Amino acid sequence: MTTVLCFGNPHLQDDSLVASLMSSLALPGIEFISCTTPDDLLLHKDFIILDVAKGITEPVFLANPDQLRTRNLVSLHDFDLNFFLKLYAKLGNHFKVLAIPYDYDKEKAVTAITELLTPR
Repeated sequence: MTTVLCFGNPHLQDDSLVASLMSSLALPGIEFISCTTPDDLLLHKDFIILDVAKGITEPVFLANPDQLRTRNLVSLHDFDLNFFLKLYAKLGNHFKVLAIPYDYDKEKAVTAITELLTPR
């Protein structure tokens, strides 16, 4: 069984795409889990993160955490998912990120996610 941890905030327009897709995502052999905090990472091993990203035009897999853009940490609010994923990787854990453009069309996103997660 493949575990896909789905992140996003339904209350923020730039971060709500994945949350709005959860009811449309169902694939055999894949468990989609809605996550609300980076702490949810600690409950799983060998997973895929599904989240939105800025600066991309098409859905893409990122296997290397160094591909994630780093922000300056100024306050506790800045300890976001990106920070925790990089820390998680430094601890020797493995994961992939399936990044969807934050402003991507919902139907195209469901199709792309299905295609990218379906074994060939």
